[in-house]
Amino acid sequence: MPYPKPLSEKSIARLYDEAGLKEKQIVFLHTFFSACANLYGVIFAEDAWKVYRELSAQTETAPLRRRDMYAALGIMRREKLPFYVFEVDEVYSEETRKDEVRIIAHRELIGSGYGKFYELYKVEENSAGKPFYVPKNLLSFTAPPESVREQTLLRFLNGLKSTRSKYTDKYGNVHTCPYKGKFLREFSYISESDSSELEWLNGKIEGLKGNPKKAEKLEARLKSVTAARYLVDKIKRKNSVGYEGATALTDSFFEDLTAMGVMLSDRNQAETLLQAIYDMCNNQHLWCNRGWTPTELSSRMRGSKMPTISFGPRLQKAFADRTMNRDEIVRKLHEMGLKTE
Repeated sequence: MPYPKPLSEKSIARLYDEAGLKEKQIVFLHTFFSACANLYGVIFAEDAWKVYRELSAQTETAPLRRRDMYAALGIMRREKLPFYVFEVDEVYSEETRKDEVRIIAHRELIGSGYGKFYELYKVEENSAGKPFYVPKNLLSFTAPPESVREQTLLRFLNGLKSTRSKYTDKYGNVHTCPYKGKFLREFSYISESDSSELEWLNGKIEGLKGNPKKAEKLEARLKSVTAARYLVDKIKRKNSVGYEGATALTDSFFEDLTAMGVMLSDRNQAETLLQAIYDMCNNQHLWCNRGWTPTELSSRMRGSKMPTISFGPRLQKAFADRTMNRDEIVRKLHEMGLKTE
């Protein structure tokens, strides 16, 4: 079923008035739900109420009753906001509609077509059983600042230069690289998977219905960021959803780096880059961790079974040709509390 269309500002104001909600409460709830969408990716209304109660115990918030929050969510479905408010049966067709199981979801989690809710389901699956992270400054997540570790990784990537005119992909196919001579801060990048998605959206794949408007938006977004920014944003997104383990995450990163024509100069440079990636990823607030960073969650759940990392083919090759020092990487991972195969 289609998501309801936005109402006019006048109609929205009337609905809030009928629900008995004051301006201070409305402003707070818009900010609160935006922060929840950014921090958790997806959250049910009943859990949002628990988060609100925990936040209220730590800092001053607008006074609310549970029914105020639920009423506001029903109205917000008719506003254009940075998040969606779904009825539960719009996402899980067998469920019964209830105010407390409305779903607040970050807009970036929602796709189109058959796999519309794929990433939402993945976040829900990967976050199951984990406690919600409720910091005193939760409302600041409406516009979370770029972390120092993210800036460090971006700065490192900005200084890398494409030096190859050709590259070999993981299947052994040789491709032309059009970026030779440019720094990663000087060009935009469209990967093979991005190209395939653009072909599909532009209706160029037989038997699949396209979406030209979405294709135009995707292409414009890809061209609006540098290759360095692309790499940072991509690994952040995959890490936050949690649908790829550390092995696949780093392999995918180095595949893109190879396709950009970048050859790391020595083992020290490779290890510095890998360390910057791990530092950012382990200290990133993740949707799949209900807002916790891996470092914080590991500390909180100390003694619980921690994931084991195995090294993929890209890293195995780097170890073999001595571009990277395997023992040093293993040591650093163990310091983070992670096990390796």
